[in-house]
Amino acid sequence: MMKVAYCTNVRLPSERAHGHQIAKVTEALKDMGHEIEIFAPYRKNVIEQSFESYYGITSPIRLHHLGSTDGIAAWWAPGIVGLKLTTYLLGKNLRKILKSRPQDFDFLYTRTPELLPYVTGLGIPVILELHRIPRIGTRKFLRLLRSCKLIVALTSPMRQALIDMGVSDVPVIVEGDGVDLHDFEALPSIKDTRSSLGVAENTPLIVYAGQLKSMGLSKGIPELLSALELLHDRGLEFRAVIAGGPESEKDRFIESMSEGLKSRVHFTGHIAHLKIPTLLTAADILVYPAPKSEHLFYTRDTSPLKLFEYMAAGKPIVAADLPPLHDAVDSSMVTFCEPGSGDSLAQAILMVLEHREESQKKARLARGHVEQFTWEKRMERILKAARLITS
Repeated sequence: MMKVAYCTNVRLPSERAHGHQIAKVTEALKDMGHEIEIFAPYRKNVIEQSFESYYGITSPIRLHHLGSTDGIAAWWAPGIVGLKLTTYLLGKNLRKILKSRPQDFDFLYTRTPELLPYVTGLGIPVILELHRIPRIGTRKFLRLLRSCKLIVALTSPMRQALIDMGVSDVPVIVEGDGVDLHDFEALPSIKDTRSSLGVAENTPLIVYAGQLKSMGLSKGIPELLSALELLHDRGLEFRAVIAGGPESEKDRFIESMSEGLKSRVHFTGHIAHLKIPTLLTAADILVYPAPKSEHLFYTRDTSPLKLFEYMAAGKPIVAADLPPLHDAVDSSMVTFCEPGSGDSLAQAILMVLEHREESQKKARLARGHVEQFTWEKRMERILKAARLITS
């Protein structure tokens, strides 16, 4: 049994994928028999449910909200200043606590590089799960990385970028995001779900589930709507459900659609994560669009939660061909399309519909393959690597 302190500067619980990922990582550690404590900042929260109830966690996890000031909500500390203030206040409190309890933890785990100055040098080995590489302050960032015992890069391109930057004295392994297969058990019937959505039995249902926009980046919804418009123009009878927020983006996209498309496309807005498997398993095709972009999020850093959930649903997947996705899937499991091209996305959707047997075979391969990406197996590999380093 290991004793792990998970440290984050994110609001918990949170409707963002960031919070869901933290919940699943810590739940997996708890289910594996390890002791886990979460340290997070005090934040004003619109979510009134507890951490456990919001994420459907059955076994209690110790969650400490440190401090009494919400820097991000402070009118006098707007934007990035508020985030820095929150991290600073959390870091000071966190260091004080950890300094008084070094014997209580075998590892400190974080996906927040900004916390490294506060949590290193305390005699507790640090595992850093890296989701992005800062664009500025490279020298300082490299010094902080060298204070870690293990770095978990989200993708192979990210690991290579770290090596190219000169990270050679700290082990770097690759582990993308994961999936909880239990979430896909004992779901409502597909017939009932489709009926609740107003989708006839023989009408193809195309589903996207995820953020509509995040960190100022497009999530490919314009490309998806363009593809759906092309399919509508070609006379294909279909329905599409696009689930996710923020609400302002949902309203903007609804306003941009043609009248013909509005009768075929339903934007749900944000839905609870526990309801997503029900929606995914009712689909005929699951889509992961993306813009054509050289942004490092698309070319190096993304390991989308939705892709693993799509695989777990066992339904045909159409995905933009982004380099980082090849850590998890290949063309034997999904049908790829060109990023940024509504026409390519529409063609890929038609291909899936016209070659159903081949598409189902791909879906079965993806469903079998995703079993190695459960949160428990992911965390087992990470802790095994950490033990080897410290033994």
